[in-house]
Parts: sequence; C-alpha cells; structure tokens
Amino acid sequence: MDFDLTEEQVQLRDAARRLAQNEFRDKAARWDREEAFPEENKHRLAELGYLGLSVGKEYGGSGAGLVSTYLVIEELAKVDLLTAMIVHDQNVSPRIIANHGPEDLKRRLVPRFVGGELECSIAWTEPQAGSDGTAIRTAAVRDGDDYLINGSKIFTTFGDRADMHLVYVRFGPSSGAKGIGTIIVERGRPGLTVRKLEGKMGVRGAAENELFFDNVRVPATNVVTLGDPLNSRGFVRPLTIYNGTRVGMGVMALGVAEGAFDLAREYMKVREQFGQKLSEMQGLRWMMADALIEIEAARCLCYKALALIDAGKPDPQLCSIAKVFATEMAQRVTVQCQQMFGGYGYFGSLPLERMVRDVRMLTLTGGTTQTQKNVIAGHIFPGA
Repeated sequence: MDFDLTEEQVQLRDAARRLAQNEFRDKAARWDREEAFPEENKHRLAELGYLGLSVGKEYGGSGAGLVSTYLVIEELAKVDLLTAMIVHDQNVSPRIIANHGPEDLKRRLVPRFVGGELECSIAWTEPQAGSDGTAIRTAAVRDGDDYLINGSKIFTTFGDRADMHLVYVRFGPSSGAKGIGTIIVERGRPGLTVRKLEGKMGVRGAAENELFFDNVRVPATNVVTLGDPLNSRGFVRPLTIYNGTRVGMGVMALGVAEGAFDLAREYMKVREQFGQKLSEMQGLRWMMADALIEIEAARCLCYKALALIDAGKPDPQLCSIAKVFATEMAQRVTVQCQQMFGGYGYFGSLPLERMVRDVRMLTLTGGTTQTQKNVIAGHIFPGA
C-alpha cells in the first residue's frame, strides 16, 4: 500500500494551498457576513480548471480522479468551506451526467459546466423525503416529446443561482426506488418557482432553496437516467457517484478542522496566561494532541475510500465510515480549537466562530450521521 502522493498531486495540492491562503482566506468572512456567493472566487476556480477536475478529458475536464480533486477541496476548506463547496458540487452533478447521461446531453452540457459557463444544482430532497431518498413524490409524466413535471423540492443548495437542476422524479406510478430517475430542468421554465430559505446557520453564501414544479414542460432529451416502474436502475445508476460525494463531505470537514487547528496552534504560541504561553500548558497541549490524532485518522479513512473509488473498487461501507468519523470529528475539533481563544473565539471577528457554524452542515447533508450508521450496520448484519 502506497501512501505517497504523486509529484503531480503534490503540485496540485500546493497550488490550491497558495490560492486559498493568498486569495480566498481574507474574503471568507465577507461572504458569510453578507450571505453572498463568492462570484470572483468561482471565476478563479473555473480559470484554473478546478470545476472539472474529476470529469473526463473527453468532456473538457481534467480526468484527475477523486484523490486529486479532494486534495484541492481540502485546501480550500481550510479557509472557506463555501468556496470548497463550489468545487465539490460542480464535480458531482456534471459527473453524474458525464457518467450516466445520454451522449448528446453529455456533449451539450458537461463542457459548459466544466468551464464555469453553467451551474447545476441537485434537486432530490423533498419535505417528506430527506434521509429516505426513495420517498420522493415529484413526478414526470410523458406528454408527446416532453415530460410534465409536478411536485416540490427543498434544501436545494445553490438552487437560486443554478442555470439547471438535476431533478429526481418518478417516471410513472411506483414506490420505493423503482421508477425513480433524473432529468434536467432549466431555470426559467414556465411553472418553476424557486424560493430561498432564510435563516441558515452556516455556509451562508450557499443558499438553500425550495423548488416548486407546476406542470413544468421539459423535453424528453433532458432525461439523464430514465426511471422504470418495473425496476430501480434509473435510481441506482447515479448512486455510484454518491460514494465519492459522501467521502467528499468528510474531506471538507477535515479541511475545516485543519484550518481551525492551524489557527489555534499559532495563537497558543503567543498567548500568555498565568505567566505561561498556552502552548506550554499540559492540559491544552493534550487537547491539541487529541485533535491531531483525530485529524490524521480522518485523513486516512477519507483518502483510502477515495483511492479505492479511483481504483475501481469502491467500498460503500468505508465511504459511510469516513463520512461519519470525519464530520463528527470536525465538530469536536473546531469547538476545541475555538476554546483556545477564550472569549475572543466566540465573536465573528475571528474565523473560529464561522467555522463552528459552517461545519455543522456536513453531519446533515449527503446523508445524516444516523443514516450512515444504518448503512454501516447493514454491512455488519446483512439481511437482518
């Protein structure tokens, strides 16, 4: 087993680190304070090709693999989870289309996603279908050369600005996973209403939205994976992408934890109380040692899971383990690092307050901790 990065991966990681530290770090508080999307950051990411790192070269991407992609995302998350999420999200829905959509749709859309010309959200969750993703009711009914879509979605990240939505729908009367498929719905189609959800705790520049579909007419050529009421293939095929997505949540959490750790370490070297630097106090030193142990354990889990996916040997159980451990770890570590700053860490003038709020999202999105534990238990007790 080789734990060394390739020379190309080291260069990619180091370039992303310089970008994050030199261009993105000092702007992060503004996006949070103003609840604004970092448009200028997105343009830089597109210029550097980061929006298509994991997409095949035949569709304009880099074909770099998930390990390389998330090395970049990890560095971005150290300073700004919002900016890291842009790269993460734009390496998910376009990859579903590139891997599982019809060739015409791939050629027509994916290069434009990769170049930053278009953005695509994922519209899956519904008010009654959160962790139970097969409980969706939004339906697509054939009408000539089109489909008419009716239903609603909630918690659609970036849905207010996305040019297109990858929508999970039922193709015909069905229940469970059978009949579910995916279809592209462009912004601005008559009958589609988007409403922003207010009061988000963290990652405030990534708006969450409700989508309402009232007889929205979409051409049949927009179907990515066709659902069939007799089987679950239209639903199952895109799920292969979500193995990496789950681990990606863990990597972003890892990045936030590392960013908080770095800030705390530097502060502890200069802050004095009771005639000692904080870095000299055994109790606090042990807290930081515990934090580093958890950070490194999360790193091993996440990158092993990603490396297996890149090698064509995905381990869904390990993907869930990595997500649970890394996202829960990051909550603990960011709070412990915030503690090192005392009362100063409680205020938004320092990044720690934002990091604590931001990282909470990652235990919820992409499958909650409890849902992932059910997946893990299902592997421990198959058929139970």
